Amino acid sequence: MASHQPDREDMAPFLLRVFYRHGAFHRPDEFATRALPPSLDLYTWPSCTLDELAHQLAAERPALLPDPAVGTRLAFRLIFPDARSMDNASHTAPRFMVKDLGSVVIGDGGPGLDVAAADDATDEADRVWPVRQRGGIKDGLRTLEGSKFVVGDYVSCAILPPLPDGAVAPEPTRHIRAGPSGGPPTHHGRRDLGAGRGRDWGAGGFPHGVPHGEWRRGEALPDGPDRGAWGRGRNAGRGGR
Repeated sequence: MASHQPDREDMAPFLLRVFYRHGAFHRPDEFATRALPPSLDLYTWPSCTLDELAHQLAAERPALLPDPAVGTRLAFRLIFPDARSMDNASHTAPRFMVKDLGSVVIGDGGPGLDVAAADDATDEADRVWPVRQRGGIKDGLRTLEGSKFVVGDYVSCAILPPLPDGAVAPEPTRHIRAGPSGGPPTHHGRRDLGAGRGRDWGAGGFPHGVPHGEWRRGEALPDGPDRGAWGRGRNAGRGGR
């Protein structure tokens, strides 16, 4: 985390909405309705790694994890609207696409997260350890900006408890797929389709709420809330923004 600190001293964090589900990922069409799935609002930076995201989730809402939490896999996906579906004038719900970010396993290579024995959220977060993937590539070191994250995108987290025999649950099948119809993504799933998106897509993700004239990919990110450190956001919970 120390390696990311210098650029963060000069940049305000933004609000990231993380949706969570036990046992599986959300379907893309679940984000095209007004009744969105349960979520957490967290302040972070584009250089946030999956390790840090797992730390924040565990610290903010430890009750989401089994007790003991060792061996729990947290898998992450990027959720974003298909740019072409947002450009139409029909005011229908946009199609959403997903991109796998990777996963971390609590307690892999370390003491893990003992929720019952934790004194505070900071201590809980310090005991989450990343999993090392085949070939020495560690998903936990992957960053949001490295995955072409744009401010306003959602992150979906699948919480996968250990299997009945104690083994770590397998990583979900990786793919890129569009929703809600489940058809193929436009432009072969490319993210560089022009203008970036604002912090909101309108109520429940409808395209007519998208502000026009926002910043474009490659320009400086819009200023976020003036927060000195990453942590919990306001109005966290099921419907909070």
